[in-house]
Amino acid sequence: MEKISREQMIQMAKETRKKVTNAIVPDEEMEKYPVNMKKMLIPTRVGDAEAYYSYKESCENGDVLVINFHGGGFIRERTPNDELFCRKLNHELGCKVLDVDYKIAPDHPYPTAVYETYDVVQWVYKHREEFGVEADKILLSGHSAGGNLAIVDTMIAKAEHTYSPAMLIIDYPPLDLYTDPGEKPCQGEGIPVERARLYNLYYCEREQQKEPYASPIYASDEQLKEFPPSLFITAEQDNLCIEAEDFALRLARLGNEVTLKRFQKVGHAFTIYRREKHEEAFALIVKSIRNNINLKTDMK
Repeated sequence: MEKISREQMIQMAKETRKKVTNAIVPDEEMEKYPVNMKKMLIPTRVGDAEAYYSYKESCENGDVLVINFHGGGFIRERTPNDELFCRKLNHELGCKVLDVDYKIAPDHPYPTAVYETYDVVQWVYKHREEFGVEADKILLSGHSAGGNLAIVDTMIAKAEHTYSPAMLIIDYPPLDLYTDPGEKPCQGEGIPVERARLYNLYYCEREQQKEPYASPIYASDEQLKEFPPSLFITAEQDNLCIEAEDFALRLARLGNEVTLKRFQKVGHAFTIYRREKHEEAFALIVKSIRNNINLKTDMK
């Protein structure tokens, strides 16, 4: 691909975003899950991060906090679909949620989002008493690009001995930005190849795409040992399916506790966009969190 300037990428990304449609979230659907919500600005080394802190009026498991990272190919912001997912967690688990609207590429290329999300999590751990949560009940959730960030943040935290999430919830993540999308197994309903190439380029330079903090698939065994319990959800018709499953199985071979579930006949982002089998996937997320963290049950 011909060398493209960052300014050109910014203009191209605007056009790319126009081609991507979100699932509509009707007001009545959002209103089924009323929460208290507060927009926060959290200091990081790359500037303040925007985050949305939510909880139910009656917060049965108020000492539990899910920190959520949205998807969008690293180039799209938080959407109402992400808010709905977090509200549903508030209600199903009676927990608190912090939904991080990290800075997006190409305006803020790699490793901006890595540093920003890592610093947010570290800040939360240092201020956990203000949230009323326990250190061993803070977990990370990430969808697509957000799954990449949740994994990378955990790798950095392990290397720097700062924090250890209680659990990781990882939905259909891109973990190999270096291999050309056209060379990946075609599963049927993944991100279109040309768009995937642009996403990768918008996020980081070609020479950076093989770095483990951009593409965790290239991490060393040492970087992946002693990971927290992890749930990986993949979609059979997603072109990212195989790399996510290979990574999950590698974590397991290194002695980590991993649950891996492939959902058949569905494509990328089915969980967040509430496509077929999204309810089954959400139920698995809720069950996995309950099984890994000491939660009160019967929240409804």
